Amino acid sequence: MKTTLIKALPGLVMLIAGATVSTAQDSPLGSPAASAGRFETNYSEAVRAALPRVDAASLEKLIAGVRAAAAAEKPLAITNLRNLEHAFGLRERAEADASGFIDVGEAVYQVDGDRQRIYLAFRNAEPRPVLRKEFAREVAAIREAHRTLADRLGIPRQEVLFTDAREILSESDGHPELEKGLQGEIQAGGMVTTMLRAVGGILVEGSYARLSSLDSKRLDLVDVRWPPVRLSEAALKGGLRAPREAIESVARRVAKDSKGQAVNVRMAVVLRPVEPDRTRRGIEFVPSLKIGVEPRSIRIREGYRTDAGEVFYVDLVLRLPMRASIGEAGGSDAIERRGGPRWTSTRMPDAFAVPATGRPRRSRQRHAHAEV
Repeated sequence: MKTTLIKALPGLVMLIAGATVSTAQDSPLGSPAASAGRFETNYSEAVRAALPRVDAASLEKLIAGVRAAAAAEKPLAITNLRNLEHAFGLRERAEADASGFIDVGEAVYQVDGDRQRIYLAFRNAEPRPVLRKEFAREVAAIREAHRTLADRLGIPRQEVLFTDAREILSESDGHPELEKGLQGEIQAGGMVTTMLRAVGGILVEGSYARLSSLDSKRLDLVDVRWPPVRLSEAALKGGLRAPREAIESVARRVAKDSKGQAVNVRMAVVLRPVEPDRTRRGIEFVPSLKIGVEPRSIRIREGYRTDAGEVFYVDLVLRLPMRASIGEAGGSDAIERRGGPRWTSTRMPDAFAVPATGRPRRSRQRHAHAEV
């Protein structure tokens, strides 16, 4: 049996915004580092401990900085199909079909210039995994190739909040009965670099560049989602509110969903994408509190089981017009209109169970890669 061990980006982006970005001191936009790994059944205390320390006045200043930084943005280097074909040595083809993708056999690609979305997947020959210690000789060259490609694509370095480069690893187990406990050596089948984005110091939700290579010479995937940042002035004109104003309602929601199970709560202030009204094109953004809830792992006979957690958002605006949020997969979730917070929810990805550091936890689930 072959188990895929993904040294993957943690499922909670707010761990990066709240803990990784700050070194000497905690970032006011994310949960304090002391709340990491803290599991509680006292949900009010868990929420209070994870709350970002930014207040409404500081948030106003940050939004002004976002507005200024967004005004200075330049478009990516690739804005249409011809640009992409020229950049990657592909022959010019007919226009994309209704799906927006062009399939030319050796590659599938798509470009959305308005939303600055670039997708290119090569159909390489099935990679032959090599021993991890052999693959280590490729790592530095792949890192440099990905940095160079990001520059060619026009990704501004000042907007890269965090870069995560990880190997795609696999390990073969022996027969569960005849060869119990027998394990093969860990092998590597490629490397994935993920760049997360911040504008004006605030994480842009759903915006990233993901580059994948089989080795230092074979690029496998280019997936860039770097939309122009335009704030929703209609939402902002009603004023902003501090994260602490949502403590009680967030605690009630966590308690309702967790049902007595010990959980870890992490938060970060992000720019959440929303659909504008029909009079305007593109995507707009609102400041929002992103809340991630991770249940404690439960020890079972085969190892550990971690139930799926949840991520939801509370928009930090006093009034929000009815509209839809933009999911990472391109879908949308309706925002509920109620007296309290404006909720938008999504289930936690499987990668939530993968530790942030050290050797990946063994799992019977297979993952081609972990989603941000």
